Amino acid sequence: MPLFALSLLAFCAKAQDGVVSFGIQFRPLVPNSLVDFAEVTESSDTLIATWNPRTSLNFGMVVRFGITPAFSIESGINLVRRNYTIQVESPTEKVESELRYAFVGYEVPIQALYYVRLTDQLWMNASGGVSIDMYPSDVFSTSSAVRDTIFYDFEQYTGRRGWVQMAVQANYGFEWRTKDKGYFYLGATYHQPFTAMAWSETIIDWQGGIHRLTTELTGNYFTLDLRYFFHEPPSRRGP
Repeated sequence: MPLFALSLLAFCAKAQDGVVSFGIQFRPLVPNSLVDFAEVTESSDTLIATWNPRTSLNFGMVVRFGITPAFSIESGINLVRRNYTIQVESPTEKVESELRYAFVGYEVPIQALYYVRLTDQLWMNASGGVSIDMYPSDVFSTSSAVRDTIFYDFEQYTGRRGWVQMAVQANYGFEWRTKDKGYFYLGATYHQPFTAMAWSETIIDWQGGIHRLTTELTGNYFTLDLRYFFHEPPSRRGP
């Protein structure tokens, strides 16, 4: 499905006699409560668990298909590594532990970009579209603790809702276009899956029984974008 989408975009660019530009991008994902990429706590009589997202990473390649001087189609592929820490505590057993894990996915965005020229070299653009999000596997991790000769096992299991999901994505930013050193871009992106990305379960297991808590991970994020588009000969420059 992603390969078909990229092939279709390439065909459209060729049909429109467009210019194809290649770039790389780096997006740090910082926890933010405004977009639900933030701490979540679940509790019961025997267990309290807090999921803390940590600073994460989104990076990859960008392919831009120029259609007109003011309009382009953009795609590519990105690796997304979302880092989490779970603080687990049993108030009845007076024991606690920490679980760390990373939930990895890939994104293939398909966006329409509109440009506004501000100066000879400075451009402003806004874009919107969808992203095909893929999650190759579930994640499992463990830790343990001992109190008064009793051994406690802590586990977490984070399972994807589906290996392919759709998301909506919007972007706004500024681009500095040099004559011989490529394009430098600074912007921001909002990404929101149509459904929850995954569910995460934490378990404490000891001789007194097994207790568990579950929460959803939305997959939302708001991030700063740093991009670089490689220099092209003047005859092949985009808009």
